[in-house]
Amino acid sequence: MSNMNPAFIAQQLGHSVQMLLTAYARWLNSSSDWAELEKLQIGIKSVPGKNNQL
Repeated sequence: MSNMNPAFIAQQLGHSVQMLLTAYARWLNSSSDWAELEKLQIGIKSVPGKNNQL
Protein backbone atom coordinates (compact mmCIF):
# COMPACT_ATOMS: atom_id res chain seq x y z
CA MET A 1 0.00 0.00 0.00
CA SER A 2 3.00 2.30 -0.07
CA ASN A 3 2.24 5.68 -1.59
CA MET A 4 -1.47 4.84 -1.95
CA ASN A 5 -4.34 6.71 -0.35
CA PRO A 6 -6.20 4.27 1.94
CA ALA A 7 -9.52 6.05 1.30
CA PHE A 8 -9.08 5.48 -2.44
CA ILE A 9 -8.23 1.80 -1.93
CA ALA A 10 -11.23 1.29 0.37
CA GLN A 11 -13.53 2.88 -2.20
CA GLN A 12 -12.19 0.64 -4.97
CA LEU A 13 -12.82 -2.44 -2.83
CA GLY A 14 -16.29 -1.29 -1.81
CA HIS A 15 -15.21 -1.01 1.83
CA SER A 16 -15.19 1.79 4.35
CA VAL A 17 -11.77 2.96 5.50
CA GLN A 18 -12.49 1.36 8.88
CA MET A 19 -13.22 -2.00 7.23
CA LEU A 20 -10.09 -1.72 5.10
CA LEU A 21 -7.92 -1.02 8.12
CA THR A 22 -9.53 -3.69 10.27
CA ALA A 23 -9.19 -6.38 7.62
CA TYR A 24 -5.89 -5.49 5.95
CA ALA A 25 -3.78 -3.60 8.52
CA ARG A 26 -1.58 -6.65 9.08
CA TRP A 27 -0.01 -5.99 5.67
CA LEU A 28 0.92 -2.38 6.41
CA ASN A 29 4.63 -2.45 7.01
CA SER A 30 6.32 0.75 5.99
CA SER A 31 6.52 4.03 7.83
CA SER A 32 4.98 5.78 4.83
CA ASP A 33 1.94 3.46 5.09
CA TRP A 34 1.43 4.46 8.73
CA ALA A 35 2.09 8.14 7.98
CA GLU A 36 -0.61 8.04 5.30
CA LEU A 37 -3.10 6.48 7.74
CA GLU A 38 -2.39 9.15 10.34
CA LYS A 39 -3.61 11.77 7.83
CA LEU A 40 -7.10 10.26 7.81
CA GLN A 41 -9.66 11.45 10.31
CA ILE A 42 -10.30 7.87 11.40
CA GLY A 43 -6.55 7.27 11.37
CA ILE A 44 -4.86 4.41 13.11
CA LYS A 45 -7.53 4.22 15.81
CA SER A 46 -9.28 1.66 13.61
CA VAL A 47 -6.27 -0.60 13.32
CA PRO A 48 -6.36 -3.46 15.81
CA GLY A 49 -2.94 -4.28 17.24
CA LYS A 50 -0.89 -1.65 15.43
CA ASN A 51 2.18 -3.10 17.12
CA ASN A 52 1.67 -6.33 15.17
CA GLN A 53 3.25 -4.96 12.01
CA LEU A 54 4.98 -7.45 9.73
